[in-house]
Amino acid sequence: MKASTKSVSRKEPKGKAMKILALAGALSVIAAVGLYAQAPPTPITIEDAVKAALAADPAVESAQWDWLAASSKADAAWMRMFPSLTASAGYTRLSELDDAPTTITMTPPVGPPVTYDISFPAGLPDVWTLSVNLQYPVFAGFRIREAANLASLTAQSKLITVEMVKRSLAFETRRAYWETMRASANAETLKKNLDLVIYNRKLVNDQAAVGAATQADVLAADMRVKQAEMDLAGSISMQKRVFLTLASLLGKDSSEINLGTDESDALEIISLATKAEGPVAFDPGMSLDEKKLIDAALSRRPETRMSSLGIRMAEHAAGLARAPLFPTLAITGNYTFADPNQRVFGQTDPTVFTGTWSIGAALSFDIGGLPANINESVAADKAVAKARSDSLKAGKSVILDVQTCILNLNRARHDLDLVKGMVAQAAENARVTAQRRKAGTASNLEQLTAELALLRANFAVTNKDIDLRIAAADLARALATDDAVNGPAAAAPAEPAR
Repeated sequence: MKASTKSVSRKEPKGKAMKILALAGALSVIAAVGLYAQAPPTPITIEDAVKAALAADPAVESAQWDWLAASSKADAAWMRMFPSLTASAGYTRLSELDDAPTTITMTPPVGPPVTYDISFPAGLPDVWTLSVNLQYPVFAGFRIREAANLASLTAQSKLITVEMVKRSLAFETRRAYWETMRASANAETLKKNLDLVIYNRKLVNDQAAVGAATQADVLAADMRVKQAEMDLAGSISMQKRVFLTLASLLGKDSSEINLGTDESDALEIISLATKAEGPVAFDPGMSLDEKKLIDAALSRRPETRMSSLGIRMAEHAAGLARAPLFPTLAITGNYTFADPNQRVFGQTDPTVFTGTWSIGAALSFDIGGLPANINESVAADKAVAKARSDSLKAGKSVILDVQTCILNLNRARHDLDLVKGMVAQAAENARVTAQRRKAGTASNLEQLTAELALLRANFAVTNKDIDLRIAAADLARALATDDAVNGPAAAAPAEPAR
């Protein structure tokens, strides 16, 4: 019994130590996970957000693959101008035939008919053939050239499409960035407003307890609190929506984000490093020369360049439609090395290969299809006129877009100048109310009201400043002057260098 007791007493401290170590390890892991989960997100600037969106958006990748496919098709179309050379090899096994003599009966002018027995050599059952064929359309009514030019212009249009997708995505990312900041500032303002109405309700309840306020005042205070809670919940929902939009544009996985409305920071997975202060990006200043800006937009906008390509594509399509109105001249050639060769009579040696060649020219003209081809050419010419009209329409749309962006920018700048003057008055009112509160001549509610007024004035400035930055970014989009998306699409050649 003593030995057993000693044995047990030795094992108990060791087992407890193992349990303590295991518990400490588990707690350390939980703490590490908690610290990792609570780690603040890495701050991101607005330009870094644009770069991340351009790198992660599947629409940009899809447009780039579409451009690469069209470029390969354009190269293939130009390759068709070279002669077509085809090599082939074949083997055929023929069934053997009986060597039956052939009888020929001839009737002379005088005398009875004469019969001759002629024996032909047996045919070779194994046929081996090696041949090379050449085809070259010397003239096909400019069909190949027009098709190649059309394919090259199609590739250029796909490249401009890549630029259009990038420019639209860059502006949407910038707008989502600023809207996210606006939503966060609005939520902070409404939180302060909720604190104010809750404190006001407390004062009303205290007054009602001593008979200084009626039940109607209590109900009105409760209604104001509920309305403030509803406003804050709506603001939080909007904040989560814009955070979710920005996260989606940046390519983040938002499937595990909490979309509940009980916490205002549930979707703050992105820390905004760029603030609504300092110089405004893309702001051309007060001197806006409308004519110069419109001319620059007409020369740089992807829409106008696309419409110009559309005219040229319609012209080449018209040339392709006129191709059947011309005759077609082609050169053909063939060289056959075979055993037996069909052009050689009476081959009996299975080891002898015979080579033969041929060369020719073919001229053709579709006379029966001439009426239909003429109508196709007329339809293609009308398509050219339509493309020119579409180009004028695109130019007018760009002009209206630029003018609208200029008006929005001027209005945003004017509104910002007006609301900035409201901040000084609200700040002075808050300062005087704070001094009165210290002197005992103002209540805590009055001080909270003054602080809320100052907060609302600052939010109004932030709101208008964000409007100005969005308007400036929109004008940059309309003028196509954003260097963040100037890639290979901006340097697309005007004509295919062939």
